[in-house]
Amino acid sequence: MPRALLVLLGLVATAVLAPAADDRPVREKVRDVERHMKQIIDDAEASVVAISVSHSTRYPGKIDPANPGKLGDFATPRGGPGGGAFDTKLDLGDLSNVADHPFGSGVVLDEDGLILTNYHLIEGARKIYVRGPRGLGSYANVHAADARSDLAVLKLLRPLPDLKPMAIAAGRLVTGPKGEKPTIARGMWVVALGHPDAAGFPDGIPSASWGILSAVRRRANIGSLESGRNTPLTQLSSLLQTDARLTLGSSGAPLLNLDGEMIGLSTPAAAITGAETAGGYAIPMDQNFRRIVAALKEGREVEYGFLGVSFLPPGPGSRRLENGLAILDVSPGSPADKAGLAGGGGGGRRGGFDTGLGDTILAVDGQPLREQDDLYLQVGAALAGSRVKLTVERQGVRRAVEVALAKTGHDLPFIASVRPAAAFGLRVDWSSTIQAKAGGGIPMPDCVSVRDLEPGSAAAQRFKEIDPESKGTWLVLAVDGEAATTPARFSALTAAKASVTLRCVNLGDPERTRDVTLP
Repeated sequence: MPRALLVLLGLVATAVLAPAADDRPVREKVRDVERHMKQIIDDAEASVVAISVSHSTRYPGKIDPANPGKLGDFATPRGGPGGGAFDTKLDLGDLSNVADHPFGSGVVLDEDGLILTNYHLIEGARKIYVRGPRGLGSYANVHAADARSDLAVLKLLRPLPDLKPMAIAAGRLVTGPKGEKPTIARGMWVVALGHPDAAGFPDGIPSASWGILSAVRRRANIGSLESGRNTPLTQLSSLLQTDARLTLGSSGAPLLNLDGEMIGLSTPAAAITGAETAGGYAIPMDQNFRRIVAALKEGREVEYGFLGVSFLPPGPGSRRLENGLAILDVSPGSPADKAGLAGGGGGGRRGGFDTGLGDTILAVDGQPLREQDDLYLQVGAALAGSRVKLTVERQGVRRAVEVALAKTGHDLPFIASVRPAAAFGLRVDWSSTIQAKAGGGIPMPDCVSVRDLEPGSAAAQRFKEIDPESKGTWLVLAVDGEAATTPARFSALTAAKASVTLRCVNLGDPERTRDVTLP
């Protein structure tokens, strides 16, 4: 070991692990560090799994569009092309096939067989196989997955012995509203455990690497930014960057702090760029991403929050602010509009940009805003239905505004094994998703939108009668005369009823309402 590294480790050991009066030789202090690092790795080993994925279309059966995550076990097809060779090639439990398929890593969330990994690893999968720490394995279904956060939770079809839930740190990337110090910061030591190049597939033992956090709140350099609602969170200055080696196969590997807690889930540069690189990126386990993981553990869709504001794009005419974001427009009927926020662009209901009457949002739940990425991340990851506190300034007067968020619409794929219950075959969604996808300009009443109609159901039949050609989007304004303001409210109004009457309107004919009685 180079003397410079010995000295560095010795200094760290002296500062962190050794008593103040410790005058032992540097080598002994380094041994303390070595033993501590080994203990971290040993303790976390049972919480890391290897994952193999097949995209082959030669498996028997078809994916059910209504439940695309239900991939099932490996079943030997009869009479398939290639006979026995065909069967062997498709079995992900056969170690000789690992190199023929994408592979990666995952983290154990609980003893019941829920595994956290990256969405990009399992996207489009036809079969998924998980190998545990003793080399035993099981096929898995996709319990829930979300492309926008690049996170997915798998459900093992058979329990594996000796799996241990990973300890997840309550990470903080920035100073808290009460002055709490960040717990994830540049320069801290980290340990990565994963399966680079599928080396640990035979015995299930993950490989370890270590390094420091090179930076926090990084943006993945994988293309130009889109509009906020469609932007993957990895492009919203949210990532951890580390010099710990994260190569192909490390997707879904945990990044641990010196307490052995996971502070991030790797989404390596190798996986993003397609080229092997030293170091990489990790999704932080801060409060934003922990909320997303919690939703995926429940098998639900991640419903990102919607505020309903737009900002002046960067350029010669934009207002340059040292802190905060000046609102250009407020979408009519949006959560921001209901909270009384004003846009300065002249297109909203209040104010005008030239007169300076618009609001500037300085912080969300005490987190200062430096750029639009910050708002998209803080509001989106707060999730629909939650309440956030905005710090707002108008004409030099600062105030706190509490806003109940709606749901934004985006075009990135997701999988949810737990879907909202259907009322007579009708499922609804937040109407704000329509407003968000339209860029915010459509006035939207307090209502829900028709999301899907189960084939053959009473709802499908009734809507076919009033809209034979399925034109436009239907909104449900009320149930038995009571306003259906959110999907949760709609469910409460329809639950346990033998019959309901819905007041509906088609966006293509907003002046004409219809009463639809179900069943």
